[in-house]
Amino acid sequence: MRIDVRSKNGSVPQYFLDHAEPRMEGLSQYLDRLQEVRVVVAQKRGQYTVEITAEEPRNVFRSEKANGDILTAFDEAHKALEKQLRRHKRRTHQRTGSVRDLELAAPAFEVPEGDLDEDPAEMTQPEIVRVKSHAVKPMDPEEAAMQMEMVGHDFYVFTDSRTENVAVVYRRKAGGYGLIEPTGQ
Repeated sequence: MRIDVRSKNGSVPQYFLDHAEPRMEGLSQYLDRLQEVRVVVAQKRGQYTVEITAEEPRNVFRSEKANGDILTAFDEAHKALEKQLRRHKRRTHQRTGSVRDLELAAPAFEVPEGDLDEDPAEMTQPEIVRVKSHAVKPMDPEEAAMQMEMVGHDFYVFTDSRTENVAVVYRRKAGGYGLIEPTGQ
């Protein structure tokens, strides 16, 4: 397992490394195939933000906490990540092959022509403020939904192992999950 500790703005104090590294090594008790653990520390306006990301071949787990004390921020992020890993380990041991009670609903994306309230000339161009790269791994929609829950996002992009096409699973506001399967028309 590789452990990478870095700072976004400045250097990481040695006492932080001495505190963090043994705890990161302890995460391997939850994941047999843990490949990498990244810890990123940022300081802004007297607050330390600690982001911890743990990766294994098919799963990514992430936790982020902020506090005025760097060690407290780390301990809170580590505790939250440990909770995710314990839950994942428990679920994978209980799992019989798929996520239970997973509702996949086909989304409907039709907008009637008369529903636009704004004049197209008055609409501003959307601005992309952040770009992220994501390894799109082959998996079934149920596993993608579980991954989405583990990282705490409202959607998850993946390659559907059945169709070998890129797909998106998302959390529906009405409850349950939805699956977007793009078609090339």
